[in-house]
Amino acid sequence: MAEQNFVPLGVLGRYYSARHTLGQYRSACITATYTVNLANKTSSHQAFLSALEGAMQATIRQHPGLRYGISEQTERGVPMFKQLRTIDQGDVLEIIPSQHHDTPGKTVPEVLSKFHANLWLPNKPAWKVVVVGYLAEVPTPRLNTTSRLDLAFFAHHAIADGLSGIAFHTSLMENLKFVPGQTLCPNWPLELDQSQEIPPTVEECMEISPCDCAVCDTQNVATPSVWAGGGISSTPMIGFQSRVRIITVPQEALSSLLQKGKLAKVTLTGLLHAYICTALRRALKSNRPVQDSEQGFRSVTPFQIRQHTGVSDRDILNHISYLTTYVPHGELDKAVTRERFSESEEKEIYELARFFSHDIIIKVKAFPHGSSMAAQLSQIKDPLRHCQSQSGQKRQYTYELSNLGSTSSILPPEGSDIKLERLAFTQCGFVAGPALGFNCVSVRGGPLTLSITWQSGIVSEAVVERVVNELEARMGCLPEVERELR
Repeated sequence: MAEQNFVPLGVLGRYYSARHTLGQYRSACITATYTVNLANKTSSHQAFLSALEGAMQATIRQHPGLRYGISEQTERGVPMFKQLRTIDQGDVLEIIPSQHHDTPGKTVPEVLSKFHANLWLPNKPAWKVVVVGYLAEVPTPRLNTTSRLDLAFFAHHAIADGLSGIAFHTSLMENLKFVPGQTLCPNWPLELDQSQEIPPTVEECMEISPCDCAVCDTQNVATPSVWAGGGISSTPMIGFQSRVRIITVPQEALSSLLQKGKLAKVTLTGLLHAYICTALRRALKSNRPVQDSEQGFRSVTPFQIRQHTGVSDRDILNHISYLTTYVPHGELDKAVTRERFSESEEKEIYELARFFSHDIIIKVKAFPHGSSMAAQLSQIKDPLRHCQSQSGQKRQYTYELSNLGSTSSILPPEGSDIKLERLAFTQCGFVAGPALGFNCVSVRGGPLTLSITWQSGIVSEAVVERVVNELEARMGCLPEVERELR
């Protein structure tokens, strides 16, 4: 199999290739934000970027998944992938000087929105690194000697999941040979002479045959009507725009959230679900028609299955599954009918968080029964036709919350004066999935970021803005006085 040039990447790969072909899903991304201290050094902008290019080449050689590109060969209309033998610099790296030096939080969401709207081209790598920032040659009053650098790793979801993005950044920093004042000159294009072993698919690592046990049978039970934003576009290739907002929770506020969750016996993921439900329900109540008031929420929670498939956290591939949770309108209203930030409201929020925590723990523990994405997709004989049939239909899900957890594996070289400040996890707006995507990741000892992603026009900007304001207030991103004013 290692010598085959064309590969389908298994049931998950075929599914995401079909969705990409139709413009329904485009990319996932992990962005690492670094500060680079150039004090008393003669290193230049070009020296650092050259070192980065060298690290990228070494990382490509380490990870066979980074050799993948979409091929022109198809299987039932779904493009397969192939291992590329030549990779050009411009296909995997783009440098964007920041235009908002005083407001770095503005530039990155704009760049993420732009690139999340792009589709991957045939015969090119199905991933790309976009560098946003400015490295000063000499200190300036505005930048002093410390510059900010955002490294965004975008990838086709057929070849990489969220954890793969962390694996990429980990390898990149391990391979970075940055010597101030010394400019390396990597040779492009990068020539890769031999094929590498293809990363294993989920079905190659574990049994995914359908099951008729009681747990799996409950997955077919229909749920009541849910709020899920606008319908699924039948023309996602035309005028598609992906939107991104990023909330940063400081380390002190994150510690407080974790401590409260521990005392209340809820997981952070469960608490985030409860906060999201409360914020979204409040935002919708003033915008939604009266006849929609009895709609509940149906959430999606993706989770890693690498412990079941036996692959490493350092591998770049897609080994995920997901579970769903339905919350009826009556349960949602228990918190929002209380006074904001009151003890009674907090009690209801934590009750909802316990419900989510318990539901997620039970379903993840039961895997592969009940929540096997690969098993469900294995029953779809024609993924392209299946995805096409969703056009013009109502969405089934309200939102997705994907929590990658805390990482400490990304370590800049010692003595390099490079510091990892934060990570951010984003996805393109979902054309055929949930109305909103919430994506969470944190750096151990640092902040947590929660991004909100959506397809423009599916959810009103006013609703998203209210959700952002509510979540920032809930999670300790604001001073108490400002929190009360929102």
